Amino acid sequence: MMATATSRFHLEPPPWLYARLAKGPLFRRLYRRFVADLAAALPPGARVLDVGTGPGYLPAYLARERPDLDLSGLDLSDRMIRRAARRHPELRKWSVADAQALPFPAGVFDQTIASFSLHIWPDRALGVQELVRVLKPGGRAWIFELRREAAADELRQFARAEGLPFLMVYPGFKVVSWHHSLRQAEFDPILRAAAGCQWELQPVHHLLWRAELRRAQVPAHRPGRTPRDSSPNFLPP
Repeated sequence: MMATATSRFHLEPPPWLYARLAKGPLFRRLYRRFVADLAAALPPGARVLDVGTGPGYLPAYLARERPDLDLSGLDLSDRMIRRAARRHPELRKWSVADAQALPFPAGVFDQTIASFSLHIWPDRALGVQELVRVLKPGGRAWIFELRREAAADELRQFARAEGLPFLMVYPGFKVVSWHHSLRQAEFDPILRAAAGCQWELQPVHHLLWRAELRRAQVPAHRPGRTPRDSSPNFLPP
């Protein structure tokens, strides 16, 4: 999770505290769920960039499930990246940079990921455009965020599925989601602003949003004609 001036206004925890929160029972189970999603969906040998990697838990978890992946992590906080490099010496590709200006040329990654960080980016639409820009044609960006609209019944289902006390999950989610979540009304315009891609936003795992954006393939066209992108703004089933 990236630290910014905006994130400090939103009471973003310092690196040492975030590292502890990310290893707590709620976030550890959330990571397990979307790591399973990603491990099942990422293509063999994919080059993957985790943007807003924080202390590097997501690349480390993915490496255990999918050792074939070429994983990189990036965060605005040099303290987070130092912590990631120290905790996960088996992963060597760490960068300190802004999600809104990724230090990579266009079309170099097969997949990009942002988890629990989009909500604190000062220009969210620009950050998402960057996630798409560095993708190869046909590549996919994945964004996971807490879903502000998650109702008490959904939190109860999550607690039951994970074997956690509802009276721990409910207040914990409400406190964390106050400044660290997005509503659908906030998410939709961000995704619509991402040009040249198909996208889909859906609620998953009772209390998460999962957004998927796929960069368009370069269309074949005859010389002298300008291709038009007629792709709908949703991913095919």
